Amino acid sequence: MTDNSEEMFPIVDEEGNITGAATRGECHNGSKLLHPVVHLHVFNSKGELYLQKRPEWKDIQPGKWDTSVGGHVDLGESVEMALKRVTGVQTCALPI
Repeated sequence: MTDNSEEMFPIVDEEGNITGAATRGECHNGSKLLHPVVHLHVFNSKGELYLQKRPEWKDIQPGKWDTSVGGHVDLGESVEMALKRVTGVQTCALPI
């Protein structure tokens, strides 16, 4: 499995205004194109933070520990929609 290097992301300025679009490959090739992401921190009743280990096949930071939920905002998607989408995908294994 690999990330889809042709997946389209919005490009934003420092204020978060969309200024264009680029592929995942273009965003992750060292170009430093700003593209929005979402993260959610999930804590249990003891105040312990759930983390996830990134798969070895990821194009950025493979095998490293990461936030409970995280992902890119897709082109044409709002931040709220992206958070709901990635939360649904990444929390199916959490004991809630």
